[in-house]
Amino acid sequence: MRHSRSIAGLAVAAFAVASVEAAAQSRQPFSLQASGGWVFPTKDYGDVLQSGSTPGWELQGRYTFGRFSLGVGYQRSTVFKSDAADLTGTISVGFVEPRYVLTVLGERVAPYVAGRLGYGALLIRETPRVTTTSFTYGAGAGVMIAVAQRIAIDAGGQYFVADFGGSGGTAGYFLARLGAAVGLF
Repeated sequence: MRHSRSIAGLAVAAFAVASVEAAAQSRQPFSLQASGGWVFPTKDYGDVLQSGSTPGWELQGRYTFGRFSLGVGYQRSTVFKSDAADLTGTISVGFVEPRYVLTVLGERVAPYVAGRLGYGALLIRETPRVTTTSFTYGAGAGVMIAVAQRIAIDAGGQYFVADFGGSGGTAGYFLARLGAAVGLF
């Protein structure tokens, strides 16, 4: 009898967790999100290339269903430059980003975890122009904060890896992001 009560209690708890609406993520199934961010390369490119933190941006469309959300978007970030050699390395990536809301705090705050899989290029501006393509992958976490019926603020971070072969090699990047999501319908 005690064993069946434990199973019933676990089933009720699992149902309650699964049925929670992720109100802070998006109150509408379809949304657009724009974010600015700072990219921190984890690879040292040597004395000639400066690889400190640099600004970047991303834009994505999202479809939300319950606690899950799937985004498709584009990210562009400068990851290194050299004033002496007059060149710049920029990551240009299309991506898919699934998210899962861990819990909803109150009606407005939703911490989440996310993965990311993308394909794009390292664009090196020099003469001649060099472009190397690669798959990218990573994961991160963040928090969505609803500020109005159709608007939420997204603050998060993510670590992603790209292998650009001879041009840039394999490198990891940390992206700190701040953006806004607007529910469409």
